[in-house]
Amino acid sequence: MQENIATIFDKTRAVASLTGDKLADVFSKETHRFTITGLSRSGKSMLFTSLITMLKSRSEEGYACMPLLRYLPPSQVLDMHIAPIDGYKPFPHLDNLEALKLGEWPSATEEAYGFKLIVRLKQTGSLKKHLLPHTDVVFEFIDYPGEWITDIPMLNKPYAQWSDSAWAQLSSGPQQYFATPWKQFVNEFDFEQAPTPERITQLINAYRDYLIEAKANGISLLQPGSFLLESSDFDWKNFGFTPLPSSITSDISHPWFKAFDKHYGSFQKAWLTPLKQSIFKETDKQIILVDLFEGLNHSRQHLYQLKETLSHLADTFVYGQSSWFSRTVLKKQQIGRVAFVATKADLIPSNQRENLLSLLTQVTEGARARFNDKPIEFEHFLVSALQVTDEGGNSNAIRYKNSEGQYVESTFEALPRTLKEMEEGSHFPVPHVTVPQDFKARILAGKGIDRLLQFLLGKGE
Repeated sequence: MQENIATIFDKTRAVASLTGDKLADVFSKETHRFTITGLSRSGKSMLFTSLITMLKSRSEEGYACMPLLRYLPPSQVLDMHIAPIDGYKPFPHLDNLEALKLGEWPSATEEAYGFKLIVRLKQTGSLKKHLLPHTDVVFEFIDYPGEWITDIPMLNKPYAQWSDSAWAQLSSGPQQYFATPWKQFVNEFDFEQAPTPERITQLINAYRDYLIEAKANGISLLQPGSFLLESSDFDWKNFGFTPLPSSITSDISHPWFKAFDKHYGSFQKAWLTPLKQSIFKETDKQIILVDLFEGLNHSRQHLYQLKETLSHLADTFVYGQSSWFSRTVLKKQQIGRVAFVATKADLIPSNQRENLLSLLTQVTEGARARFNDKPIEFEHFLVSALQVTDEGGNSNAIRYKNSEGQYVESTFEALPRTLKEMEEGSHFPVPHVTVPQDFKARILAGKGIDRLLQFLLGKGE
């Protein structure tokens, strides 16, 4: 009991220590921090760009987009602006819009971005009007490369264990078809020679070639993903490592084991640990983007691997419900709401989207299992950040501009409702669409983002 009283006293003292301005901020500001988690090509950059465009058009131009977002009625919006977040580069939404004008999709995220959307709402209650004439609703968004999150589980493994598991992964499933050159290179490599910088570089480059090839062919579980980024803050060119044959990793005295074990330790200490302690703990709401089409376009094995990858990624984050006091005063954050989002839902006819949603719930089963003992609220969504297709002449058809710039119509075979219904070796190709000239209008016509925000805000339900 005494401990409880002491805790309450400390919290009360913390509030009392706030300055007048800070205390006013506590009551006049409402802050929501979002982390958007998604593997490479999941559509993070496009989602951010669309979200900013929609909210600005809604507040500044009175455009009737996002009709289901009841929490931010346009009639109450006094102002909206974008501000940076300390320690992060600003999100390049203007650059992305310029790229769209040129017919190019936004560049993939290769470093951490952060920005705030500050929406000022006028008060409607008579008492609040006099005491607090307005409320600032602050949306803080953190964006980071999808390649980073596949690396975080490596923190819990020593080098030898990771190396053995990496060999097992690239020798099974769809990866094995792309790992043949790498395994052949290793078989011909002379590990009796000392691990000089030149020879280490040769091995790292050969392994990186495998990672690049596997990524291009839809493989989701690739480690270290950071080695795929030219702009990586970890110096993989000088301190990189690769998986080694078990004959080497089982001998801790082997020079190659010693060299890569040391590099792996540096990777964990200098890169992964601070990464997890910063970006991956500073959030209370999470959007997990899932590109199901990458798997559907390749094979059922790709989708099962995506399911496995997502289940591992859920261990990266801190889940639970934070109190108002811990969020506002103590600045301790836990993720209390999670949205699983299948992106690019407009790439299939509308009558097949129910099956797409069903596949999404199955692919995220392993990740959701991490919430079983925690009071987490979660939901599944289909989102089109930019409506690139139109309805076709029948319910199984859509129209779009193909890579040659021709406006075409395609009829689609029905998507499976479950992974088990997808036959081994079958795949469901999706159209390769170009950026439409009327991209802004199609951003404003995007679907699902309003429902997504409404859920995450937890207001008006």
